[in-house]
Amino acid sequence: MSLARLLMDLSNAFGPVGYEDEVHSVIRQEIEPFVDEIYTDEIGNLIAVKKGTGKRIGIFTHVDEVSLVISKIDERGFARFEELGGIDPKVLISQRVRIKSRDGKERYGVIGMLAPHLQKKETRGEVPSFDELFIDASINPDYSKIDIGDLAVVDFSAFEMNGKISGKALDDRACAAISIETAKELSKYLSTPTVYFVFTTREEVGAIGAKGAAESLEIDLGVAMDVTHHEKESDIEIGKGPALTVGGPNIHKGYFKLLDDYAKDQEFKVQYEFGPGRTGTDADNVQIAGSGVPTLLLSLPQMFMHTPVEVVQISDVAGTSRLLAGFFISLKGGESL
Repeated sequence: MSLARLLMDLSNAFGPVGYEDEVHSVIRQEIEPFVDEIYTDEIGNLIAVKKGTGKRIGIFTHVDEVSLVISKIDERGFARFEELGGIDPKVLISQRVRIKSRDGKERYGVIGMLAPHLQKKETRGEVPSFDELFIDASINPDYSKIDIGDLAVVDFSAFEMNGKISGKALDDRACAAISIETAKELSKYLSTPTVYFVFTTREEVGAIGAKGAAESLEIDLGVAMDVTHHEKESDIEIGKGPALTVGGPNIHKGYFKLLDDYAKDQEFKVQYEFGPGRTGTDADNVQIAGSGVPTLLLSLPQMFMHTPVEVVQISDVAGTSRLLAGFFISLKGGESL
């Protein structure tokens, strides 16, 4: 499968917070030939293991997506909902949504709002709150089967455009693609460190999965990957490589220097951003697991985060996977830090 196709398939998969099984199926199919073991742990993380010698490294990428949960539905098929993860209500207006009910069947609906002709002049410019939005699921002949607790995501098909991919949930499934590609790169070497590719659950509601996995795996180094904002003002732009988080209380200074030196020596394109405190990523929980885990954070530049049209550059994904594979090989028998 091409990298563009992989990114689109990961984006299109249904994977609300805590219900990432469909995403796991895509990942399993792609990564299984390049690892020695793959399993799902008790908390819902998918973990693929490439066995080796020397250091034990964990790569953490979350695969849940910001989503909706049905909180009420009336006899007409109009459903109220709550958010799972940070969603701006503006991006939901006039969207089609994909609903998965407890009976296993998929249904669809649209998020409507009052037509402009019927709105009051004084409120026409206001953004509706979640209390004012609803999903019209009456298009389904069996909408009565939709119930409280059923999950929904915006129904949007990813597409390629001039070396970029646009779609939903590329936060953080684009980084899951980096993990898969890193496993492929490592398969080219005769000897590697032991690498755990951890596709974490429930990052969008507190990075719950990452802490559980980091506690159990007893790794020497944790590498968290997530997306970061494309901002010309701060010189973080798509197409210029991953952003390495430098400094701050969460990043291990010794391993950061090794990664930075390796990237410079091998002439990889990288960018930098400072981490003054909590990062809001899996890195926050990985570093405090057990007696503490040396942790790095790599961030993939992205446009339009937490919308159905997130954009990443394919070359950034490919370049980051080559950077990580080479860096891990350089650590195989590396010095103690």
